[in-house]
Amino acid sequence: MSFLYPLLLAGIAAVSAPVVLHMIRRHTRKRVMFSSLMFLRAAAPRLRNRSRLEHIPLLILRCLIVCLLALAFARPFLSKPVAAGKTQPGRRIVLLLDTSASMRRTGLWDRAIEEAKSVLAEVGPSDRACLMTFDQTAKTLLSFEQWDATDLPQRTPAAVGSLSQASPGWGSTNLGQALIAAAETIEDDEVSDSGQAPGLRQVVLISDLQQGGDLSALAAYEWPEGVELAIKAIPCKETTNASLQLVASHDPLAGIRPSEEINVRISNSADATRSRFQLRWETETGAPHEVYVPPGQSVVVQAPPRPVSSMATRLVLAGDDQDFDNALYVAPPLAQQPTVLYVGDDDPNDTRAMLYYVRQAFAPFSQITSRSGGQAISETDLATANLVVVADAVGPTNIPPLRRSMEAGRVIVLVMKSADHAGPLRDLAGVGDFECREAEVSRYALLESIDFKHPVLMPFSDPRFGDFSHIHFWKYRRVTLPDHPQTRVLARFDGGAPAWFEIPVGQGSLLVWTSGWNPADSDLALSSKFVPLLYSILEHGGTLSERRSQYFVTDSVPLPNSPGMHVRIRVPDNTAVEPDANDRTFTQTDLPGLYTVESPTGNRAFAVNLAPGESRTEPMAAEDIEKMGISLQPVSDVLPLAAGQTRQDSSFAQMESQQKLWRWVLAATMAMLLIEIWLSGWLTRSGPASEGEQP
Repeated sequence: MSFLYPLLLAGIAAVSAPVVLHMIRRHTRKRVMFSSLMFLRAAAPRLRNRSRLEHIPLLILRCLIVCLLALAFARPFLSKPVAAGKTQPGRRIVLLLDTSASMRRTGLWDRAIEEAKSVLAEVGPSDRACLMTFDQTAKTLLSFEQWDATDLPQRTPAAVGSLSQASPGWGSTNLGQALIAAAETIEDDEVSDSGQAPGLRQVVLISDLQQGGDLSALAAYEWPEGVELAIKAIPCKETTNASLQLVASHDPLAGIRPSEEINVRISNSADATRSRFQLRWETETGAPHEVYVPPGQSVVVQAPPRPVSSMATRLVLAGDDQDFDNALYVAPPLAQQPTVLYVGDDDPNDTRAMLYYVRQAFAPFSQITSRSGGQAISETDLATANLVVVADAVGPTNIPPLRRSMEAGRVIVLVMKSADHAGPLRDLAGVGDFECREAEVSRYALLESIDFKHPVLMPFSDPRFGDFSHIHFWKYRRVTLPDHPQTRVLARFDGGAPAWFEIPVGQGSLLVWTSGWNPADSDLALSSKFVPLLYSILEHGGTLSERRSQYFVTDSVPLPNSPGMHVRIRVPDNTAVEPDANDRTFTQTDLPGLYTVESPTGNRAFAVNLAPGESRTEPMAAEDIEKMGISLQPVSDVLPLAAGQTRQDSSFAQMESQQKLWRWVLAATMAMLLIEIWLSGWLTRSGPASEGEQP
């Protein structure tokens, strides 16, 4: 027999009370009445203390009643052996290991690995475990399925072996998204493995829990009920940490020019013990620049001048305990140089020709290549051009390369200077015959029905910039739209004829202008809309990538999108990466440093630095996570034993609740109490009668 509350058995000690009461009872043994004494004055009898027990059966009954009451309150039950083949429900555990850049601090990673090994060593035979790492994204090292497929004796060694694949990287800490991934992994495993009985569901987080961890993803997520989070924080002994960030003082799409001053922000951790630091270029041999930053504050200072003998690209900070965030990479000078291919016979110095205004619009940082309509256009010309403008009839040998270029994703602009351009339109768009003739214009035509939702005209959607009414068109070609289901009209003339329209060709399109910007057709080239309109077409073509020079680790970098262009990226460790021809972005920015994009149009460099949040190394309070609706459970040093004891206690309570032996014990107590009352009354009545007592 077992007891649910065995400490209450101490109440059996109360049996001493009836024994003591029976021993201290005082009375005369016998009373004898003599007739000769009936006329004398009565006196109190002389009493004597005795230590001999009396009424032994009554005493035994009273002791039994006390013992039965203590037994009932201790909640007895009969233990049942566990049937063969039946086991307690196992736990589902996700071990979540932080591999963000802040884990590069001195000693943190080694201690995190030891904590992970300790948790894995405590996983029981019936438990299921999953090992995940995270920085900006979560990665699974050992899934539940792999754990289950491994032989029982090899599960823990296999999990410990997978830890050798992990190491702290340079990514930022997206703690919220990692916790969501861990919780969803547990829920998915419960669905896929419904044969295992429900048990404890737990996420064990091993992290430095630094202040820069991002928890925003948890704000829109409902944490699953019954999933507990156990935190094993890895504190850092050396607390002084200063960091560097570039302060942009100009257009973020441009680079750092040699003549420009470089401003940097230096931040010091709130729990720092030092406040003086040194700033210098890595190739500088002179005295460093001294900077004073109080704990918990940041200052913006001007970086020291670059060494004259070299183009330094790396600023270095010294004087703190941690050096993982003490380098700032600065990209070398960078400028936008779009290349325009103009197909036409125009004289570039003729102010009456369209080419003249194209050169003026893109000067002085652009390269304009001109080819006559009958001259062969090479694949290299098309691959290196960011914008192609066809303003004249093209030879039949040029039609196939132009069409292949559009089918690969390019946008080509076709300007119809006369009605004779119906042939190039038909050949380039691949449509049937359509009507094209010179329009009759009395004075001038204006634009109407402008589609500001089209990407080319979207920059003008603001009412401050969307007024095209001051642009006059003296001539235009009235075109009956070709029979193409996806033809889209961007703008019409006030007479209803299409002014600008787009015809899809493969992955690209043909953008048709039925009137030119030469002075004989319109005054568009003289308006404030002309240059922004050309640059909008340039961006719509997608071949001119965004020229940012500063990125953070794991950011996506746009690639040149010229069809047929071969691009190669040289990463900081000097290895070359060749993206797929269909890739529009480069995502392998997992190392801080300088990257170089090598292409036929030239090389350009961009810098990748550590995310600023990783430098906020002050400890995060566990309450910040709990506020997001997560149930926290501290990890015990004997986690499986505590869990096993909890399951055993729950099993004992269930058995006791089913048997309810305490009711039978109380019934026996009541029976004993009735017998005691009857026996006590009988002894009280029979005692004086047997002694000859007179009423």
